[in-house]
Amino acid sequence: MKGAPFRSLCVASLIFALVPISLRAQKTPLVWGLVPNAPPTTYIDAAGKPTGFFIELYSRIMDELGIPYEFRVAPFSELYPLLISGEIDFFTTLLKNPEREALFVFPDQGISAGWSQLFVAHGTVLQSVLDLQHRKIGVITDDRNGAAFRTYVDSLAIPCEIVEYPDFDQLVRAVAGGEVFAGVQSNWFVSAERRIQPTTVVFSPFKAYPVLSRNSARRAEFDAVIARYSQLAADPDSYYYDLQRKWLGHERTETKVIPAWVPAVFATLLAASIVSAFVIRTLTSRLRRANADLERKVEERSAQVVRSEKLAALGSLAAGLAHELNSPLQALRFAAEGLAEVPAPAVLAGLESEQAERILQAARTVRPAVLADGASIRDILASRLEAAGLSSDPRLAERLADLGIPDPDEATLARVRDAPEEVISAVRDARARDAYRIALADSLGRITAVVQALRVYTHRDHRGTPAVTDLAEQIDAVLELSKTRFGGGIRILRDYAGLPKYRCYTDRLQQVWMALIDNALDAMGEEGTLTVRGRETSEGIKVSVEDSGPGIPEDLAHRIFEPFFTTKPAGEGYGLGLATALEIVRSHRGRLEFESRPGRTVF
Repeated sequence: MKGAPFRSLCVASLIFALVPISLRAQKTPLVWGLVPNAPPTTYIDAAGKPTGFFIELYSRIMDELGIPYEFRVAPFSELYPLLISGEIDFFTTLLKNPEREALFVFPDQGISAGWSQLFVAHGTVLQSVLDLQHRKIGVITDDRNGAAFRTYVDSLAIPCEIVEYPDFDQLVRAVAGGEVFAGVQSNWFVSAERRIQPTTVVFSPFKAYPVLSRNSARRAEFDAVIARYSQLAADPDSYYYDLQRKWLGHERTETKVIPAWVPAVFATLLAASIVSAFVIRTLTSRLRRANADLERKVEERSAQVVRSEKLAALGSLAAGLAHELNSPLQALRFAAEGLAEVPAPAVLAGLESEQAERILQAARTVRPAVLADGASIRDILASRLEAAGLSSDPRLAERLADLGIPDPDEATLARVRDAPEEVISAVRDARARDAYRIALADSLGRITAVVQALRVYTHRDHRGTPAVTDLAEQIDAVLELSKTRFGGGIRILRDYAGLPKYRCYTDRLQQVWMALIDNALDAMGEEGTLTVRGRETSEGIKVSVEDSGPGIPEDLAHRIFEPFFTTKPAGEGYGLGLATALEIVRSHRGRLEFESRPGRTVF
């Protein structure tokens, strides 16, 4: 009985000794992938030695556990395939996604967390992300922060020029020296760099994890490293925090943002990571408020742009509408005055009805438009009658001309020649009424088409909600209202009859058609071919507007969607049409693209 405690102690000692013994038994070094130019976390110093926050941290942990290791130094693009194959065992920081989870072993909790952040030179003022418009912004080649920034400014339709640099040090020098207005990098790097000034513009939060290749045989050592890391992060007096202060230049980050009334939560999350999921949740409310404010400002700016574009188009629309209505109204007035002066057809009732009817029938076979040029018809008829030997009757040519019969047969000649003057006068009056009636019908048809197009164009959904819209009818309306700009040299080809009805913001989407058609007409000038096509494809609804103009110059192609960019003379355009169209298409979850060469541009 007295020997039992001793035997238990021996067994316990043996169990606790198993892990370090098994780790020390590994003679082959663990291969550690190292990016050489990512200070302050991992880089090669001036003496050629690997150093940085993660280098010192994991080196001390592996030394404590007796794990031999060696570095493989290369750019990330070269390290990544080696990590997949298992030629490299370990990497310090990798973002998680479903594809990578199948390739690498990730710990349960992220070891580091952060977000992308803009930084500027000392003394530079950046009040909001809108100040980035038309500025040069530096990013690191093939870096996630640069990719996130491209997505960020693209979603806000903020035009800026992005300049790539090979590493963070060169990017910092470019910003500090004024070569670019601002730079983008993880807050880990920005907070530790004294040569530049962080801004309040942050976006794209992320978690990073140390990973092990699934083709590596070093799983036991990896688990031991992660377990030791968790112990250090849970101990506020551990060397983990000494290294953090040394390399990152600040005290424990989470103590600055965690509320004082949740120490229990703080202790639990600190055991997992210095910058854990709790930091993300703590910052979420601030980011949400900042993003909501930014989205509100962007929405207000977008609404202003749309309103400005509508005002810019209003002058052209009003001029076209006035022109389209003026000509038909003049014709209506002329027809009304003419009908008032034409006697009633009662005179025909007392005449030989068959004779009058045949003459009137002969006159009606000719379009009424010839009545407008009776003198020319009279000259033609005189020549024809003289050639036929019938020139002895000078009244015959005049009667035929008055009736608008330029090419009579023999029977018609005889009837017109022998008819009493009352019959000729009555037929002439009936013929005039026909002309006025047709003119009235044509003019009313044109007015009806314009008014219908205007009704479609000015349709509004005042509730601000989508409505089912006939896209073909909408495009027809815009083309109808643009007719005054076509001229005789513009040919219109329509191929969109098969477009389906679509649930959209009607009044906004028709601004897209107006902008694209106006842009095409401006490009072609006095002559060319405008082609509008539309169809439903497997990807969705596709509408294209093509012109035969000179094309977009290569040096301007990257700027055509910028707000207020225009090649028109001052006072002839605000440069908002295509920028507005792009914003509207994106709000409908679509894409607006173009291709251009001399003689053909398609949006």
